[in-house]
Amino acid sequence: MTIKKALSALLCLIICAGLVLPAFADDGLRYTVNVPFANVLPGPDAERDPIWTLYEGDAVYVTKTENNFGFITLRSNGVSGWVYMPLLVFSGAPAENTESIAGIYVKDMPSKTVYIEGEESFSADGLKVFAEYSDGKPDAEINGCRLYVPDFSAHGKKTVYVSYTAPGGAVFQTSFSVEVVKVPLDNMTLVSLPDKTHYIEGEKLDLTGIEIKLSYLDGRPDETYNAEQLLENGDFTILGCHSEKQGKALYYGRHTINIYYKYSEIVCSFGVEAVKKTLLSLELVTPPDSLVTYSSLSAPDLEGMTLRAVYDNGEETTVYPRDCDVECDPSKFVLGTGNKVKVSFEGMSVTLDFTFAIDEVTGLKIVTPKVLNFILGEKIDLSQLKVYITKQSGAETEIKNYSFRGLDPSVSGTQTAQVTYGEFSAVFNVNITPYYQKGDVDGRGDVTAADARAALRAAVKLSSLTGKAFDAADADRDGEITASDARIILRAAVKLEDIISFDGLIILPK
Repeated sequence: MTIKKALSALLCLIICAGLVLPAFADDGLRYTVNVPFANVLPGPDAERDPIWTLYEGDAVYVTKTENNFGFITLRSNGVSGWVYMPLLVFSGAPAENTESIAGIYVKDMPSKTVYIEGEESFSADGLKVFAEYSDGKPDAEINGCRLYVPDFSAHGKKTVYVSYTAPGGAVFQTSFSVEVVKVPLDNMTLVSLPDKTHYIEGEKLDLTGIEIKLSYLDGRPDETYNAEQLLENGDFTILGCHSEKQGKALYYGRHTINIYYKYSEIVCSFGVEAVKKTLLSLELVTPPDSLVTYSSLSAPDLEGMTLRAVYDNGEETTVYPRDCDVECDPSKFVLGTGNKVKVSFEGMSVTLDFTFAIDEVTGLKIVTPKVLNFILGEKIDLSQLKVYITKQSGAETEIKNYSFRGLDPSVSGTQTAQVTYGEFSAVFNVNITPYYQKGDVDGRGDVTAADARAALRAAVKLSSLTGKAFDAADADRDGEITASDARIILRAAVKLEDIISFDGLIILPK
């Protein structure tokens, strides 16, 4: 049925696009359109926009060809254009037009001109089409017309197109109107309500037991439909005022369920009611991740706990700590077991037994600075070092009153630093490289006269030093390079002075 409707609609669109089928020039070679439709283009190019459309069976006369396109002229309106030749089939030389037909018209309408939508199909019984002639010949009935019938699945005025191809190949068209009316329904009544009209919120709407009756105006017998038939028949729509439908859970309150047949004005309604669901039981499914608490100031952590709530509508749901109320007095907790915590949900509760314990220190955790590689003589900056004590509960608390030892800034290589707090300690490694020490401006690992010369050139602005080279040339650590720095480096090169001082080179957090 759907395919027929689709084809019918397509045929209607084809007719509406053409409006009036043209009569064609009767000179040139005769071809017939061999596909559902063929476009007439303004030039011999398939990319052009069409200026007209031909349909299967139409006869055309090709007067010349170019690039696989044939040129035609439409006699009725003078439009000329090109048609792609593979869409046409050769029908021979033009036949002599033996009839001087000027047009066609409907002499007698079909016997039936009113149809019921979706129930009746078009009938051409009684239809008579006549031709009128330009040579004075009296009008006469013609046969062999093609009819283009629109979709009858929706009510309204419909136009039926009639097309006739004369013996000479000229095509003529006329049309007439018929009416498609609504199904002659008198009313739809509710014979019986569904078996279930009272629900608990969350239960699904069930139409089992419902029965409706359709009464008609044209004398046909009444029809009755049960729930299964209503749900399977596409002519019926069942929908509540808040989108309630079969199999959908109902929320608390009254609901109006509407049944429509085809048209919005044909409707019958009934009401159902959903009362609030009642909690029947609450049980512990998963206990908290830990049943040990260490605080007398706040309620224990219930993370990981799940409860199962069962309702009188058969619904089961998982309840999480965020959904619950917690009743306890942590200030009255005693060391050991037996500390009760009441967890409530919707008027029901479960009781958990917690162990209260002292949150003892279990170790140290250190977070080291990102930079742990230093140069001999460079300040070892550990100001970003963070030390935490870890407790039995998993809590971490940062501390400052720890002891630190293990680093010697005057010795290169990898060294282990140790942080100690009470009986607990933690270690990390620091690496000190000998390169770019004070005075080693060129970074070759020792202090020479060449380094003093480089510092002197920088002092008199003959060159520029940056980064580690600048730090190495600033022998007196005053933040600038002067001739004094060059002198100090030269004395260090000849072993007259030791320019590396390691006092205060370890910077710890305050």
